[in-house]
Amino acid sequence: MAHAPTAFFGRTFYWFCMHQVFNDIWKVYPENMLKNRTWHWWWWIHFFDNPENPEFPRQLMILWGTRNCRKVRVDDFYWEPKIPMEINENRASFESMVASWYYDGNKMHDPFILDNGKTETEWNDRSGRIRTESDEGVYSFSGSPADFRLDVNSEKVGIELVMQRWKDTMAELVPTGRNYMGNIGYSMLKYRGLSSSGRIRVGETEIPVMGRSYFQKVRISSITPCWYWGTVQWDNGAYLQYTLHHIGIPMLRRSISHESLMDWGEKMVSKTLNFYDPEEGKEHLMKDVRITKRYENDLPIFSVNAFSDEAELSIEMATYARCCWDISQPLIGPIWHGIFYNEYPARVTNFEFKSGTRRVGSDDFGKSYCNCEHTWGTV
Repeated sequence: MAHAPTAFFGRTFYWFCMHQVFNDIWKVYPENMLKNRTWHWWWWIHFFDNPENPEFPRQLMILWGTRNCRKVRVDDFYWEPKIPMEINENRASFESMVASWYYDGNKMHDPFILDNGKTETEWNDRSGRIRTESDEGVYSFSGSPADFRLDVNSEKVGIELVMQRWKDTMAELVPTGRNYMGNIGYSMLKYRGLSSSGRIRVGETEIPVMGRSYFQKVRISSITPCWYWGTVQWDNGAYLQYTLHHIGIPMLRRSISHESLMDWGEKMVSKTLNFYDPEEGKEHLMKDVRITKRYENDLPIFSVNAFSDEAELSIEMATYARCCWDISQPLIGPIWHGIFYNEYPARVTNFEFKSGTRRVGSDDFGKSYCNCEHTWGTV
């Protein structure tokens, strides 16, 4: 009993810290903005079972994004922010875009949503909300730690989803970030795996959906390099995510095609792979990461190999659909610059992990959900 007060205050301090971190999901930071170079975005990706073709799960991505620049163009959609970012106690107001794609099991809807409007976030010690309203619809998500609701209502699209705790480790809110100098840097909060269920309407057709989701809230203040990114969730609670930022010739690419004379000369500036093995109860951080790609039917197959002092891992991910957005903004006068942001629903076709005497193969963790990203250009 002598340690009870210490344990109590320890738990109280822990939950206080977690609530402070949770509140950051909804906050924006105009005081830390880098002129024309700061993004805030809230990004969900949902993986849904596809009973008609289980090997190729349905996937839905939706994001809220704002940027402190004069104009943003996504494909042929132009956005000129008019509402300045303001914070008043536990509330923020600004203007943002809402963008989404949806792979329905047979077809990629790209874009599924592309709209902009007045946006508000609000928060307290236990919950928060972001809500965007336009002439076309209302787009919001809200919730408390590891318990969220997403609502979209427009003439063409309706989404009602509930995202809740799945595995305890995956439901932890994980903060990461780095500040390089001045206001140059990034911060990120992510839920690595929550359950997800509800309904999606396309026009007049509505279907029930069930699966899992991933969330990240990002603030980045810098020139955006190219990147490779991917995440995998297995049924037993195993989790993988890799990120490889690179500079070089691909930053000059201005073509939507995968084939390009400028698809070479990648110089990696940061690379990490995180793999959580629930059987070990351990997360492995690997910084020696290598990626290659090849194309079949104009879609990439990514192969990643990663190493640390105590483990090695290899994975192959075959993509089966593509969303590509040309995101750009003015550079000088009439000259625009931007990135081609590619997202790919994918499936794991080969996997191997070794740590000491432990060996894990493709069939040991059960069913998986997977998504991969690849960008070129810069913004």
